[in-house]
Amino acid sequence: MKILHTSDLHFNGFKWIESQQHKYDIFCISGDFLDSSKDETLTEQIVWITQWIKNFKKPLFTCSGNHDFGDDYNEGWLSSIDTDNYYSDNSIKTIENIKFGCIPYFYMDEYDEFEKCDVIITHEPPSNTKTSIDENGKDWGNRDLSSALKYKILKPKIILCGHIHKPISTFDRLDEIKIYNTGVGDNLEIPNYHIVEL
Repeated sequence: MKILHTSDLHFNGFKWIESQQHKYDIFCISGDFLDSSKDETLTEQIVWITQWIKNFKKPLFTCSGNHDFGDDYNEGWLSSIDTDNYYSDNSIKTIENIKFGCIPYFYMDEYDEFEKCDVIITHEPPSNTKTSIDENGKDWGNRDLSSALKYKILKPKIILCGHIHKPISTFDRLDEIKIYNTGVGDNLEIPNYHIVEL
């Protein structure tokens, strides 16, 4: 199984991702689809991205990021998209014996429901990892997620995340867990990405 993972698109890079569908089995985008600095309003961006997701042919896993909340009536828009082969916030889906779980940005519950997930898609990386620390040494990671991993509440093989645009490393390990944060590059047409093989 070949997975294409990217993150923090900020309303860029969608056409390139679409053009890669023949190369990969599964696509994962770990949050921050929207960007309030664009000419298009957040509502216009949501309408465009929603249609893009509905037209996507391969299995697509997403989660919300901190930029993905527009007006109040648009809250939860990512998880409200109803189309085949699409999974977002709070979804758990098994494909070819690999269990994927999508953790939303504002996740306030215990992580128990994601306990048996092999691959976790979440916006924030776990804290105290190279993927959560920026080039200035500040840790922007999720402490609750880090604690859930430490105490084996979550036992994934892989975490796909984003949030930190320039982490000190786009890859790290916690014991046997592989953590991927693509960061954000300068070429907005082709986003930073990882190819993950399972």
